[in-house]
Amino acid sequence: MKMLYEDSPRKFEELLATLLKTDTNIIVGPTFTQQTKTVKSIPDLAITQKSFSVFFETKTTDWFYEDQIYRHIAGFNQTADDKILFLLSNFENDNLEEQFGKEIQKAKKHKIILQPLTFEDFVGSLEQVCNSEYLRNLLDEFKLYLDRNGRLPKWKYLLDVVSCSGTLAEIEQGVYMCPDTGGAYSHRRAKYFGPYSSKKVADIFEINAIVVIEKNLGEAKIKWKNKNIKDETLIEQARQKLQNWQWRIDENKSVPLQVFLLDNRQKTNFVKETSGGMLQSKKYFWDIATDCKNSQELAEKLRDKNWGDYE
Repeated sequence: MKMLYEDSPRKFEELLATLLKTDTNIIVGPTFTQQTKTVKSIPDLAITQKSFSVFFETKTTDWFYEDQIYRHIAGFNQTADDKILFLLSNFENDNLEEQFGKEIQKAKKHKIILQPLTFEDFVGSLEQVCNSEYLRNLLDEFKLYLDRNGRLPKWKYLLDVVSCSGTLAEIEQGVYMCPDTGGAYSHRRAKYFGPYSSKKVADIFEINAIVVIEKNLGEAKIKWKNKNIKDETLIEQARQKLQNWQWRIDENKSVPLQVFLLDNRQKTNFVKETSGGMLQSKKYFWDIATDCKNSQELAEKLRDKNWGDYE
């Protein structure tokens, strides 16, 4: 941000406007007005500049301490015309205004804008204003740094294709299950799920969550979730799905099970054009959904396309 300001204060101002989800207009630099009436005079030229303070608190995980936020709020110079506190992290929850509702209201009482911000949105705003070769090169380096350190939520654009020839009946009920024993059964967090059978993926689902149920229908816990749904609700759904399949109940007597809760089914025709079946039980298509908001858009994108188009 310092380099952006040094290159162009105007671009820095545009960045702040893009980051803020309010009507507040932060003016960076002096303003020039002519023949403007003041309290006691009308100068021929007035050069004025509003003051502002911008704080960033950055976390590598979605774990902000209430006390620390309140100390930041108290730490602002109260004479500043505009005051902004950004909370920057790789947030998992989409409804950040609800998550930080209490803190936002407390900041508002002190005339401070508190704005939660994901690394993804931060980068997206930078992309809008970094239009010179110098700034684009800096931004590319920054994005590589964030990616190497896992700060960008790549799971949102990941399609997990899994061989499901023997479990299509479960898929029809909006669930996929497999042992929670690691190895071939390990699954990266992904937003999208594609059941593979007969040389193609015929449906795209969104994954609401993976729930792990310990042996003998024991303790259940959330491995990860993509939707803002209560843990108890997801666990209850997973238990109900498991109870529908006696052979899964029998399997669960010896191994814990992962229960993928699938939603928003959309028809597609994503074809494995090469000979033979899948070499492994799963295949990841990274960044395949960067331009898609949901399973419907991804299904439309992949309809009648070949795997080789995205490998």
